[in-house]
Amino acid sequence: MRGDKALPSLGDVNIAEISEMYHLTFTIAIGDSEDDHRFSYFGPELAAIFGQDYTGYYLSEALGDVIVNNTIGFYDKVLASKEPHSESSEFFSEGKEVKYRSIILPCSTNGVDIDYLIGTTNYKIFDKA
Repeated sequence: MRGDKALPSLGDVNIAEISEMYHLTFTIAIGDSEDDHRFSYFGPELAAIFGQDYTGYYLSEALGDVIVNNTIGFYDKVLASKEPHSESSEFFSEGKEVKYRSIILPCSTNGVDIDYLIGTTNYKIFDKA
């Protein structure tokens, strides 16, 4: 996607090429401060899985949700490194085990400053036997 640029722009993402997972994708518009980061897109299947469509919500509002915080909360590593980052791990919420996989990639209109993040996440909740 990025070609010879240091970072791809969000416009370089061809939805047709990721159509099988676009419904599980989110984009975050990066604001001037951490409090200004906002979800610009939250895929319909993500909304169904999380029980909430976070499109238009500030990231700080969404991170109050334990599962969102654990599966997307590492976005700051992407901002700091300017490189894609993925995680897969597990945590416990309300006595149940939650396993997840997530990836977040930086995007830049000018090739230097990150103005969007694009990512995907999925999780599964297991009852403890």
